[in-house]
Amino acid sequence: MKFKSRKDWWLSIIVWIPMIFSMGSGLYALIDKTANTLDFIIVFTLCVTLPLFILWMWLTTYYLVVENTLIIKFGPFKKIIPLDTIKSVRKTTNPLSSPALSLKRLEIVYGYYESVLISPIDRDEFIKILYTRCKNIKIIS
Repeated sequence: MKFKSRKDWWLSIIVWIPMIFSMGSGLYALIDKTANTLDFIIVFTLCVTLPLFILWMWLTTYYLVVENTLIIKFGPFKKIIPLDTIKSVRKTTNPLSSPALSLKRLEIVYGYYESVLISPIDRDEFIKILYTRCKNIKIIS
């Protein structure tokens, strides 16, 4: 089952406005002035490529629960967690960097001491599916 990431409106503003400004100003600088090769590479990398990379992550973040694995996709990054290694799941608003586009998150503890924060749109449904598929999962409230 596929779950898209929840996206907070304020985080959308924080991501989109600087990204549009950066791309616009970078493209304007490249078109308006004659730049040498080094300037072109720097401006193109920082003002066009980097915002496109962030956009890629923004649009392609999702969580997939299949057979016996949880797949977390975040742009070019992919994390595969076997369901039988998941120990606990709890709701959190932890602001640490993670493949989550909202502060309404789930902390999944797996393996020995590993954890990941995700933000599926329907947290309760996601927890319910994990509970039915994971043998020894502990739901922490």
